[in-house]
Amino acid sequence: MPREILFIADDFGLSDEVNEAVIHAHLQGVLDGAALMMGQPGTEAAVALAKEQPSLQVGWHLHLADSQPCTLADWPWGRSPARAGFAMGFSARMRELARREIRYQWDAFRATGLTCRFANSHHHLHIHPFVRKTMFETLATDFDGWVRWGKPRFFGGSRPRLGYRVLVTLLQAPCRKAPPFRLSSTLWGIDRTFNMNAREVEAVRAGLGDGLHEFMFHPRRLGSDPDTACLMDLKSPRA
Repeated sequence: MPREILFIADDFGLSDEVNEAVIHAHLQGVLDGAALMMGQPGTEAAVALAKEQPSLQVGWHLHLADSQPCTLADWPWGRSPARAGFAMGFSARMRELARREIRYQWDAFRATGLTCRFANSHHHLHIHPFVRKTMFETLATDFDGWVRWGKPRFFGGSRPRLGYRVLVTLLQAPCRKAPPFRLSSTLWGIDRTFNMNAREVEAVRAGLGDGLHEFMFHPRRLGSDPDTACLMDLKSPRA
């Protein structure tokens, strides 16, 4: 696979502020794509903005915690991704609830008429075996993009904290059945969530080899937001 480097923003649709930052970083910076959350306060506006900017690659950002559900008033496990994972791991009822939500969100994305270029999840919950299986089965019906499954890489060569090392292990876990779509090769930004730095990105991207390499961002607002500023500072060619 030839080298492809993509700058992707999560949480598109979370709020009007996030939407504004995403579009600004795409038009005035180097943002390639944004992962769209369904059923959030800014979702409808995000869909309209995406249709006005066809050069913005839009993906599906599945969410199962720390968000507003589409099929429920609130998550039964609260806002915690960890509690969501335990609930789905030990309760058949919670798994069925999550299965309905996953399929509803995917149907809602398809109903927007936008082309889904990639898929990932809020707080990386698609690393959960049940969520991964259900998400992959759902996507297999109508999807021609790539999924965030790349090996996490860390800036500066420092040893990541335990939580990051667990995430590395889970994201590198092999799929028992190869999905009928592409998986990314590497993921950069987990150790710089909400605090991406242009100099660090520049230092590593030139040395990347073949494969699909994703740099993850979380633009939150215009002005002093570090991730938005980083996307504005990165101006040179990426591939």
